[in-house]
Amino acid sequence: MRTEDELVAALRQGAADAPEPDLLAGVARLRRRRRARRRAQLLAAAAVVAVAGTGTAVFRGTAVQEAPQPLATATASIAPVPVEPVEAVAAELWPEAVFTMPARNSDGWRYRPITAISPTEVLLSAESSFEKAGKFEVYDSRTGKARLVAEVPKDDRLKKYIVQGVTVDGANVAWFAYGEQGDGAQIRDIWTVPLAGGEARLVASRVGQDADLDAIGLDGDHVVWSEVDGGVWRHPLGGIEPERVPGSDGLHLIQWPWATDVADLPGDLDHNQLRLVNLEDGSSLTVAAPPGVQGMRCGPVWCYGRAERGTVISRVDGSQPPREVARGIGMGVARYPILDRFLAAGNAVYDLATGTMVSFGNPGNWYGAGVSSEPSTVFYWGATKGDKPDKFRVLNLAAVPPAQ
Repeated sequence: MRTEDELVAALRQGAADAPEPDLLAGVARLRRRRRARRRAQLLAAAAVVAVAGTGTAVFRGTAVQEAPQPLATATASIAPVPVEPVEAVAAELWPEAVFTMPARNSDGWRYRPITAISPTEVLLSAESSFEKAGKFEVYDSRTGKARLVAEVPKDDRLKKYIVQGVTVDGANVAWFAYGEQGDGAQIRDIWTVPLAGGEARLVASRVGQDADLDAIGLDGDHVVWSEVDGGVWRHPLGGIEPERVPGSDGLHLIQWPWATDVADLPGDLDHNQLRLVNLEDGSSLTVAAPPGVQGMRCGPVWCYGRAERGTVISRVDGSQPPREVARGIGMGVARYPILDRFLAAGNAVYDLATGTMVSFGNPGNWYGAGVSSEPSTVFYWGATKGDKPDKFRVLNLAAVPPAQ
């Protein structure tokens, strides 16, 4: 197992060594940003797969006017001695949260888990080939059956048309698909479909300068998204025109209604989050990282960042002063705490509420995380041998009991 420092160093070196795209003169700035973002995602994936061995998919209007308030953690000191977490195995500690499911649907298409919908239901993408999502399905671990939500629309007029960010709530699924027009201009189509099933409906198309999306979410009868350059938009599911969320300039969605001032781009990996904003009620907090901490990220309850000797965690409200835990915690594809309680930690998750490191057990030579826009609540690995197993073992964090 490689340490967090080694992985960070590898990612940074990979970013430094990666050749710049061969750009023709006059190519739009947004296109460069999109390629840089995709390069960062590939580098992050490579870092995580290096931990696992060889792998498959591993891998996120109310005005904001209230004056930001500093977090109590800003002046607290870091515990000088790292705290070693208690260790456990997921299937033993949380038996209700681990289950086995088929790795392919009835058409023989390979499943890619997205995120949990409930303690027993997981949203899946069924792919006819790599990254070619053809259907959305829901698997129920209680019944052991899958059901179709919708077929994913295609647009043969566009090049490189693939599904990217996906989000789900109790009523709808929404996603955006990337494509390129004949003149090379990028486009992102925003789609939605009832979770109960039906035909996907195109909500909006964003072209050129407006097409550089980095996250998507659902707010009741609205779909919301943020742009790579910052700013959050919302669009009625049954409406015509989107509107900019007031006070969202420079912000990026974490998971509705929460937003941050830090983008998910190569140059931002070490930047500390400075603000946490609730776009629903307009409240805002200032995030102040303890000295020596990089990559500070906060949800509404927990914060974490990287320090020289390990990962530093604290509570947003200051009820727990910053303390160091083992290296590798928080080094994963989820940039923010999952369900505001868990951190990815290689082939394990760290439970912030109990201080327990919970491993996947024996995941073989690969493991993966769900591919939702917000921090996914599922991890999976092969239940049978090989890189393309017949069945997956799945850890559904939505099924983990509340901390005692």
